Amino acid sequence: MSGKSLKVNASLNGIKTMMSILFPLITFPYATRILQVENLGKVNFSNSVISYFTLLAALGVSTYAIREGARNKNDNNKFNEFANQVFTINVISTGIAYLALFIIILLVPRLREYKILLLIQSSMIIFNTIGVEWIYSVYEDYVFLTIRSLIFQLISMALLFLLVKDTNDYYIYVMITVLSTVGSNLLNYMNSRKYCKIKLTKELNLKKHIKPILIIFSTSIATTIYVNSDLTMLGVMVGDHAVGLYSVSTKVYSVIKTVLSAVIIVAVPRLSYYLSNDMEDKYKNTVTKIFNSLSLLTLPTVVGINLLCNQIVMIIAGVNYIEANISLRILSIALVFSNFASFTTASVLLPMKKEKYILMATIASALVNVMLNLFLIPMFHQNGAALTTAIAELLVFLISYYHARKFIKIDGVVKNLATSSIGCVGMIVVSSIIKLFVVSTTLYTVFTIVGSIVIYLMVLLLLKNNLALELINGIIKKFKN
Repeated sequence: MSGKSLKVNASLNGIKTMMSILFPLITFPYATRILQVENLGKVNFSNSVISYFTLLAALGVSTYAIREGARNKNDNNKFNEFANQVFTINVISTGIAYLALFIIILLVPRLREYKILLLIQSSMIIFNTIGVEWIYSVYEDYVFLTIRSLIFQLISMALLFLLVKDTNDYYIYVMITVLSTVGSNLLNYMNSRKYCKIKLTKELNLKKHIKPILIIFSTSIATTIYVNSDLTMLGVMVGDHAVGLYSVSTKVYSVIKTVLSAVIIVAVPRLSYYLSNDMEDKYKNTVTKIFNSLSLLTLPTVVGINLLCNQIVMIIAGVNYIEANISLRILSIALVFSNFASFTTASVLLPMKKEKYILMATIASALVNVMLNLFLIPMFHQNGAALTTAIAELLVFLISYYHARKFIKIDGVVKNLATSSIGCVGMIVVSSIIKLFVVSTTLYTVFTIVGSIVIYLMVLLLLKNNLALELINGIIKKFKN
């Protein structure tokens, strides 16, 4: 197994994934003010529609390829054969997705109003397939992915500020956001030759690949339904204004969720490798560190969002979007369930080839989410959509944990949760004190963030949390060297 550090991989992947979503978040304050609520709602509604066809094209190939590719990556011939087979399957599914998209646009009058937006955003479908990013995950090449992402995000950001000047420039805005995906994936494809020669093949070996791919695909469908059905149903049942408001909440939620789950994503190939080579002790130690790290990061993040909810909405989107604050608070609670659900599915069930349990959890959650949306969205609009997402995430966690507990036992859970909870209380106290003396929104936000981080780390160190002590000792050693 490669000697690459899991911490370094997690950090690099965190930067990459954060940039891929942070780009629209950084530019969001500008875009929201230029495009206004209605046009932003149009962009996000069409994007939610495209997400279903992106899912169909992806077919669960990436997740399957990362897991299985990690098991035979040390054999170049075997990996090359495997990579060409899954790439060809992915190309076929992409063609089917485009055919379905064009038929739907022709048949559904409501979608014809968005046909230009849909066609622009659909370019991401083919380039996601061509990008074969799963190859880089298998070989843990997060340096290339991070640098590549950063370059294209900066180019796109510059173009946004130069070209988007008017409310009606939302087509240009969409083209710019698509640019970073297109450029990054083209570069991916060209650079992938150093690992294998990607090409189409007639030998698909469907008997071996199709069942696990379809199980993962079915899971992805269910996940997408309960993640994206909120925006789609909001657009249909309420209108673009509610979608625009909810987009602010979901943007913040998505960025934080992605960054926190970075350590889980990079660990999947490593965990699959350990299991396939009977390295159970290493597997258990790695899973334990992932869980404890996630718990120490998730709880203070949720508290921080609730302390600064109004300020986050005002800074990111402006006063016109202040109604988004309640849905953001609800989604912050969903973060707890979604991150620990991701841990149980990606770190335990998936490497152990227990996809059927993941499928069961996500199907149940999707059904509950859609049914609740029918009742709660008409009554509570974007807040109802947020509530159904939180309930769906909770259900995924409960079902996946029930099955995952049979395979792994995590050490140090109680101590980590206890020290983290005490640290969170310290954050609330610090924020309350700052609020008494600071009137300025900006200064209150800055002082609260800095003060909360300091007090949280101090509490962890005073209570001798192992992960916090390990982090500090690592920093001290680097400075000494």
